[in-house]
Amino acid sequence: MLKILYFTRNRGTAGRITIPALAALLTVSGAGLSAFPQASKRTEYGANLTIALYQFDDVRSKKVGDVTTLRQTVSTAEEEVEYITRTYGLEELKPRHVRSVGLAEGESFTDAVGMNEKPLSFTIVPRGITREGVKFDFTATCAGQVLMELKGVSANNYETVMLRGGRGEFGVREFAGPKGIESVPEKRALLVTVTPTVIAVRGLQNRPGDLSRPTDMYGSVVRLNADDVFIMPSVLTRIVPRFATGMPKGSITLEAVITPEGRVTNVKVMDSPDPAYNAKAIEAYRQYKFAPATLNGKPTYATWRETIVFTRPSAP
Repeated sequence: MLKILYFTRNRGTAGRITIPALAALLTVSGAGLSAFPQASKRTEYGANLTIALYQFDDVRSKKVGDVTTLRQTVSTAEEEVEYITRTYGLEELKPRHVRSVGLAEGESFTDAVGMNEKPLSFTIVPRGITREGVKFDFTATCAGQVLMELKGVSANNYETVMLRGGRGEFGVREFAGPKGIESVPEKRALLVTVTPTVIAVRGLQNRPGDLSRPTDMYGSVVRLNADDVFIMPSVLTRIVPRFATGMPKGSITLEAVITPEGRVTNVKVMDSPDPAYNAKAIEAYRQYKFAPATLNGKPTYATWRETIVFTRPSAP
C-alpha cells in the first residue's frame, strides 16, 4: 500500500505570522449532533474543516470548558475574535494560524508552524462523518508538551466548536517599536476552533495531496511507488506582504516548489482579489523559510500551497 504521511516537522523561528484563509461560512445556530453509526466503514461523506489556532491570556479570562459549541459561525478570524471575546470574556485573544483541509472519514492530517523557535503542531482525525455533522479527535503539542488531547468531539454541519488547551511557550505580545509593530515571546494558553462543512468525498477541497506533493526540480509531479514514504514540507518562517497604500482586503492563494534546502521557487498565483497585489505577495512568499519535504527519508522538491489573508496588526 502506498504510504503518504501527511506529517510536518518544524524547528525554526516564526516571523510575523500571517493568517491563511478561513473558509467563507454561513452564520447559523445548531442543536446537538445526531448519533453516529457504529459501523467502522467509511461513509460517502467527507468534511471540509476550517481549523483556527489562537492564543489568549487564561489568567485574566473567564473560565470556559474544554469543548464549547458556539451559537454563531462567522467568516473571518477577526470576526471570530470579536465574537468570542464579547460572548465568553476571553482576554487578549489573538489568531496565530488557520488551516482549511478536506478529509475523508478516518483520514489523519497534521499541520505545524514555528512559533518562538518552538514547533506547534496539531493533528485532526474525523472518526465519523454523516450528513448532519462530524465526530473527530484533536491533539496539539508545542515543543513536545501536550497542550490539547480531545477525543470524540462532535460538531454539526456548519457549526463551530471551541476547544480550550493548556499554556505553552508559543505566545507573542505585540508593541509599537522603532520598526513599527514588533513582538516578543510570551507564554499563553491555546484556543482552537473547528468548523466542518459536510460534503460528498469527491467534492472535498484542499485535500492533503492538493496542499503538497513531491515534484522534480521543475515542478513536475513525481510518481510514487507502493513503498514510498512522502512527508510534506513545513513552514518555519512566514513574512507579511507590505503594500505602499495600506493593507488590502481579501486573500491571495499561491503555490510554489520548495527545494531540498527549504527555499521557495517557481511561485505562481492560484487565486487573487486584484492582480495589483500579486507582486508584493509573491515577494513575501519567496522569503518564507521551510523545513523541506522528504521522500523515503531524503530531502526532496515538493509543492506547497499557501493562502495569505490580509489582516491588520493588533493594536499595542
